[in-house]
Amino acid sequence: MEKAVERALYSQSVQKAPGPDQLSFGAVRLLWKRDGERMVNRAKATICPGRHPAVWKQASGVVIRQPSKDDYTKLKAYRTISLLSCMGKVIGKVVAELLSEEAERRGLLSDGQFGNRKGRSAINTAAIMVDRVHAAWMDGNITGVLLMDIKAAFPSVAKGRLVNGMKAKHIDGDIIRWTESFLSKRTVEMIIEGNAMTRPPVKAGVQQGSPLSPMLFAIYYSRLIKWVEEYV
Repeated sequence: MEKAVERALYSQSVQKAPGPDQLSFGAVRLLWKRDGERMVNRAKATICPGRHPAVWKQASGVVIRQPSKDDYTKLKAYRTISLLSCMGKVIGKVVAELLSEEAERRGLLSDGQFGNRKGRSAINTAAIMVDRVHAAWMDGNITGVLLMDIKAAFPSVAKGRLVNGMKAKHIDGDIIRWTESFLSKRTVEMIIEGNAMTRPPVKAGVQQGSPLSPMLFAIYYSRLIKWVEEYV
């Protein structure tokens, strides 16, 4: 656990803005150097019981203007940056590593799934596709490519369906309980031109900006990929 926490902490840039608690990664690293054992114990006390602290579930959505837009009265001229607790990100990174290792070890993801997996980048995807097309041409066959554009990917994740999918794959119970807590009772505070709005609850989706969200989404839509491979 100690090495996992250290990797999670030092894989984050100190240039990133802090979340609502105003505790930056620079400050968290100072805490690690002074009392790393305390951080490791905190990670264990969070993950093993399956409880993500409420203070780390708060997010700030800062709305900023996109550069070089002609008309700033239009919604598309703006974008939102999600600011999360840095300590929450560290714990999320540790869980993402544990979940990724278990998924790869037990073959929980489709062989044809490349996104959000180690050693399977967009470059690897393109290289394998070109290789398979070339092999088909050499045998005189025709190759087709099915492209699926998943709109609003992270916001569309349904918590209940994700958790049930993790249970169906027999993922470690502590991780499932922690994930369910991670996705529950979250709030976001929108900040527009320095003015903070109300903090409404977030009832669906996975957090933008969290290091865990890509892995959760990979598990969420893995059944879709397997279905397509079987029937198309």
